[in-house]
Amino acid sequence: MKIVVPVMPRSLEEANAIDLNKFQNADLIEWRADFLPKEDILAVAPAIFEKFAGFEVIFTLRTEKEGGNIMLDKDEYIALIKEVNALYRPDFIDFEYFSYTDVFDQMYDFPNLVLSYHNFEETPENIMEIFSELTALAPQVVKIAVMPGNEQDVLDLMNYTRGFKTLNPEQEYVTMSMSKLGRPSRLSADLFGSSWTFASIDQGSAPGQIALADMVKIKEILDAD
Repeated sequence: MKIVVPVMPRSLEEANAIDLNKFQNADLIEWRADFLPKEDILAVAPAIFEKFAGFEVIFTLRTEKEGGNIMLDKDEYIALIKEVNALYRPDFIDFEYFSYTDVFDQMYDFPNLVLSYHNFEETPENIMEIFSELTALAPQVVKIAVMPGNEQDVLDLMNYTRGFKTLNPEQEYVTMSMSKLGRPSRLSADLFGSSWTFASIDQGSAPGQIALADMVKIKEILDAD
């Protein structure tokens, strides 16, 4: 289980002020570029990729449709992704498949895709179909984050992840049930086949994220003989 820590600067000044020492226990960095105005993203990108040159970086434009902070039409979305990829070659690129299905054909040649689905309202009844559709596309990572309405939703997500991972052992899955109710899914990712868990430093990017320092301690306990 790798620990991903999001960074969410709202300006170039905030990006330059990031204290790298706070991130030394992170395995990956997710740059949530949607916290910036769209016209500032390319101007801030050099600071982010230079600062985190020693880390694997996930480039993410989380749109308002999936719980983020930016509105982009399909042309703007795909153009930003392509330009950042061409200039900086991030280790992973998050792509909101169900929000931008009609431009996904332009992403076929990208080897580093995280095909994602986020639902901050519920755990949908068709969650198995979502797993199946994303898995069939064989991206580098399938990512699913949903809001539980009850304990069974949390257990269902974990069980579906375990089942799909068992059937598709070469496919990487990253899944989480959000909010306080869903925290067990963040703590036990290894147990049910989820490769990453997300932790926060100063500010979380989603409900239920655990502080990095606490997650490191928990991981050490879980990994101990």
